[in-house]
Amino acid sequence: MAKIRTFIAVKIPDALKREVDKLIVGLKPHADGVRWVKAANLHFTIRFLGDIESDSISNLENILAENLKNIKPFSIKLSSLGCFPNIRRPRVVWVGAAGDMDDLKELAYQVESACRQGGFGKSDKPFSAHLTIGRIKYPKGLEAFIDELQETEFESDVFEVSEVVVFKSDLSRRGPTYTPMIVVGL
Repeated sequence: MAKIRTFIAVKIPDALKREVDKLIVGLKPHADGVRWVKAANLHFTIRFLGDIESDSISNLENILAENLKNIKPFSIKLSSLGCFPNIRRPRVVWVGAAGDMDDLKELAYQVESACRQGGFGKSDKPFSAHLTIGRIKYPKGLEAFIDELQETEFESDVFEVSEVVVFKSDLSRRGPTYTPMIVVGL
């Protein structure tokens, strides 16, 4: 059986992707060695599944639909910037979220529950509401970038979360390509 690399995410509207892309353009001159995420690939990962059997997708869709049936659409916005694991040892640059965070956490909990019910095991990382915008290979010599990041304020308009998407991720030398496979509405 064929394996496919997958993750479950919340899409963000194209207008907000353009706003984040402008933010990235402003940060680029301050940081060498950061691989920036293309605007088309921006999303909130709810659960990374990794390589899974392609025939398990339809079962996952049914379980997700059942687990998410009582969750109503809610609103969040993009807000603040930071790094994982922390600002002193940055490896991932992110934009955070604000708004109906309890609803977003409940959504993440129900997605995690569906994944466990579907036999995908426990997530290796707890859910953290963030939009990855860059990955840092070599964290040395980034003092000016860290200063710029800490001084940069960012807040988007509010947008509605009304669905989750199961994406297929194809990796290539040009970067990842994400293809929606399943959409489950709230």
